[in-house]
Amino acid sequence: MGKLLLKIYQIVEDKGGLQCRLTLASKTGISRQQAAVVRDKASMVKQFKDVARELLQEEIEDLLK
Repeated sequence: MGKLLLKIYQIVEDKGGLQCRLTLASKTGISRQQAAVVRDKASMVKQFKDVARELLQEEIEDLLK
């Protein structure tokens, strides 16, 4: 289950709004619904973090703890 991916989705939506969440889905190719059922693979988590950092213009590592 993609608990970390869902957490990144939540952070992006909380800080950037719906448009940022939709952009995260578009850039990663994984919807929030898909993120809920896929495994948190290291490569996917890195991709999500990178896109989130780009969208929010800040590091999200501390928010994931």
